[in-house]
Amino acid sequence: MTSTLIIGASGLLGSEMAKASARNGDQVHLLMRPATAANEQRIRPLKDLGATIHAGDLDDYDSLVRAAGSVDRVISSVHVGSASEMTLVRAVRDAGVSRYVPSAGFGLDFAAAAPGSIEPLDIKRAVFDAVREADLPYTVIYTNGFFSTWVATLGDLTRFGSSPLPPDEVTLYGEGNVPATFVSEKDIAAVTLRALEDPKAARTEIRIAQNRITQSAMIELWRRVSGRSPRVKQMSADELEAMIAAVPGLGLLRAFWIRGETALETDTPEAGSLYRDLKFESIESAFVAMAAKRPSA
Repeated sequence: MTSTLIIGASGLLGSEMAKASARNGDQVHLLMRPATAANEQRIRPLKDLGATIHAGDLDDYDSLVRAAGSVDRVISSVHVGSASEMTLVRAVRDAGVSRYVPSAGFGLDFAAAAPGSIEPLDIKRAVFDAVREADLPYTVIYTNGFFSTWVATLGDLTRFGSSPLPPDEVTLYGEGNVPATFVSEKDIAAVTLRALEDPKAARTEIRIAQNRITQSAMIELWRRVSGRSPRVKQMSADELEAMIAAVPGLGLLRAFWIRGETALETDTPEAGSLYRDLKFESIESAFVAMAAKRPSA
């Protein structure tokens, strides 16, 4: 039986990775900070999957080697800085795993995104360079926009973490007619597990480019499905640039809605073409579920 270590399983994407791994018949191992591992209520759903919990930290090289050394493959689904990522890359290399899926890929395809325009993406790119230099048997999954981040906010990243979602007021960036692509966390996990079982996916990159839609069309779809009419404020490309100058991390808004980098064609193979039997959740079905959780307007 194959064993898989998932780092970040207490998060939304990581929990989907854990469930997908269990459905795949893997021996599921999870790395968690000691405080999280000691929180019985928080980890009970993961233990119910039959998971083995390893207490450790991304800045603790020894704990990473111990955990990675007990499994065949490692999936990282955490958002961390470059120093922690580099420690993890070194530990995975020294543990000698058969496949590694770094968190550096969960986002834009590096081949489409302009270097130097988004600071968090440049950190991910540096981590991926380190993965390749370490000659690790990696598989990188480029996801573009997560449903929980982009669809739930109607494409307005500044609303993430607010309540309610989808928001009652949303900013429309540019003319609202630039397409982007989106995927649910559950489908990201399904693609990842399929790629881990695919010998041809070793030392390769895969992109998920499903659910192509403009921001205007996304807002209109939410109106139709939910019966709600969010207030829309428009922000020009120049106004967005001024905002990015103050908050560089918001460069993702430029990549999605001004440059259309998530929808650009690249040489990276697309998951839907590689694994044609996989069925991807639609934005409309996600909106139906979201609307059901809120009373009608």
